[in-house]
Amino acid sequence: MILTTKQMNLARGCLALGLSAWLAPSLAKAEEGPWRWSNPRPHGNSIRALARGGDFAIEVGDNGSIHTSQNLVQWFPRESGVGGTLRAATFFKEQAVVAGAGGTLLYSEGEEQFTPGELDNPTGEAFRALAASGNTIVAGGSNGTLYTSTDGRQWRRQTFRYNNHIHALTWTGKQFVAVGEGGLVGTSTNGRSWTKRQSRTNRDLNALAYVNKRLWAVGDDGVVLLSYNDGVSWLAANSGTDKDLNAVTGTASEVIIAGENVVRKGVLGFFMYWVDLLETDDGTNPSPPPDWTYYCAIEVDGKFLLGGRTGMLVDSVRDEEDDSYLYWFSADDSVRNWLWDINRVGSLMVTVGDHATVLTSRDGVAWNLEVTPEAAAQSILLGVGGTTNLLVAVGNHGRLLTSHNSWTNVVTKNDLGQAETNKVNTLGVVWEAVEPKPTENDLQGVAALGGTWVVTGGKGTVLTTRDGKQWDTHQAPTTGILTSVEAFKGRFVATGEDGIILTSHDGIDWTKRDSGTANWLYRVRAFDDQLVAVGQAGTLLTSTDGETWAKRESGTDQWLNDVTQVGGAWYVVGVNGTVLTSPDLASWEAKGTITGLSLYGALANDGQFLSVGLEGIILRKEIVPRTTPILIRWERVAAADGGVTNNFSFRGFPGQRFSLDRSPNLKTWEPGPDLELLDGSGVLEYSNTTRAEREFYRAKLR
Repeated sequence: MILTTKQMNLARGCLALGLSAWLAPSLAKAEEGPWRWSNPRPHGNSIRALARGGDFAIEVGDNGSIHTSQNLVQWFPRESGVGGTLRAATFFKEQAVVAGAGGTLLYSEGEEQFTPGELDNPTGEAFRALAASGNTIVAGGSNGTLYTSTDGRQWRRQTFRYNNHIHALTWTGKQFVAVGEGGLVGTSTNGRSWTKRQSRTNRDLNALAYVNKRLWAVGDDGVVLLSYNDGVSWLAANSGTDKDLNAVTGTASEVIIAGENVVRKGVLGFFMYWVDLLETDDGTNPSPPPDWTYYCAIEVDGKFLLGGRTGMLVDSVRDEEDDSYLYWFSADDSVRNWLWDINRVGSLMVTVGDHATVLTSRDGVAWNLEVTPEAAAQSILLGVGGTTNLLVAVGNHGRLLTSHNSWTNVVTKNDLGQAETNKVNTLGVVWEAVEPKPTENDLQGVAALGGTWVVTGGKGTVLTTRDGKQWDTHQAPTTGILTSVEAFKGRFVATGEDGIILTSHDGIDWTKRDSGTANWLYRVRAFDDQLVAVGQAGTLLTSTDGETWAKRESGTDQWLNDVTQVGGAWYVVGVNGTVLTSPDLASWEAKGTITGLSLYGALANDGQFLSVGLEGIILRKEIVPRTTPILIRWERVAAADGGVTNNFSFRGFPGQRFSLDRSPNLKTWEPGPDLELLDGSGVLEYSNTTRAEREFYRAKLR
């Protein structure tokens, strides 16, 4: 089976044999889709471990994240069935084995399904390390937890005799080696009986690699240890850094170490020396890796792959003329600046954040980074809003950016290399800085009503405009910051520090309303007949007129940052990955997500729930599945052995899920594999093999 998401030319001819697209009945009641990452791509969970097997590679990390790949380029999410951090992965007897928090040990013979292993004595301790010989696999973790298995499925607990956390394990070909907390080093020939060795350090050792008959260990404060005798004795190798190191790998001629904003290369020879790979040098290091925090590294065919925080995956290639030069590049161009707000005007969605980041999208899946004025480059954009005529983005120190609805000519080249002129709408694309700034106070709230745009911010600052060019300054009856403003039933409603709620018909004269709380009301959002305000310590208020407010029990003391309504249900997001849902604004339920990072903005988009937050997070979830039929192209290719290869091309809306069912007669149907249009293009390629002379296929929406 082959599963990729590359672009295809759907204009090619197709073989119309047994081709059908089918809608599942009662689709309105279908189960909502899983959480998916729109940014960073392919995901934003920290990568804690990487491993490569004969048929596929695997990466695991935070929030039960598992992704697999056949080419180390395209990575696909897999269900782990757990929500804790997964910290180790390896291959053993042609199966992938994964270990993590809460005594988690999983195995999989293929890419798609991971199954819990059976422990003879279950544990709640966190597994942190795996290593495999030809006939035994060892799992180690917190407080000296140690298990062994001969098949990767049935696990037996072993006595380690030491209470140190085991951080890393490896097999040298002769024995297992474990390192960990407080400079722990242990060796074993069978994974059951262990001998403690002197490491000559009391620093935590975090990673191990056996490279060219040499054993390398790295740890906190830049510790690097080297052993020539399978971990029995150790030498210190001065790494040239005092930063914590989390990963080590290498080849016969070099070793790569990485950690907290550090990547260094040790050049091996008669004399060993280190090169700082984060320093840009056109002569010796023209293309450095991103300055980031890395947790794992592997060597693949003489090149290196680094995994790190929020899904950062960095690959390397060698210079064609001098293989000592490494060129590093990240797997994607995802923005990882913090995002503070998200809004929409018409079909255009906009999110803003640190370093004057502005991203736009029409579908919530593919996001474009827009160019903002150089004068705003260091600004933190905290809010965005407006109408289809004028968008306004605001931020710290009084930063104001505007984007008008107009048209401009853009010259591009077509497939034949000929110049073409196209008209492009500038709304959300072309941004201008308002100079001079009307205020130096931080600005965050943006709303528009009846041809008036209102901006709110620090020290009770209120700005109004009719055209985005001339701004008037007003003082609201508060000295605190007004972090949010909305238009609702012919008036503006603003909220902020100390439970403040203000209303105004014109944005100039404001009236205080009783909120019943002193907690910070971070955000207020307007819906058809309802205002909802959320904020500090799980505060949640509702109102039908902006004057009288009712307190709702959210069931959490986490800071809540935004609220939206999707498919008849209410959703609230907050810090530490908090997501709450309610059918009626009265009873609230905590809903799991795929990140533990804070979420600051929420938005509904045609049945889709979007949320943005720290590290450039843009999450999406199909609450109401789309019923648009999946388009299918199908080609059958005969093989020399009499078999047939079916090559399918699917197109639909990104996020749609379906099963590819098969029938020999259009009467009885065999459920097929579950597929999903993950790519922003909404395109998927899939193939299978068969010996059937005649068959029919349908795409059944889930």
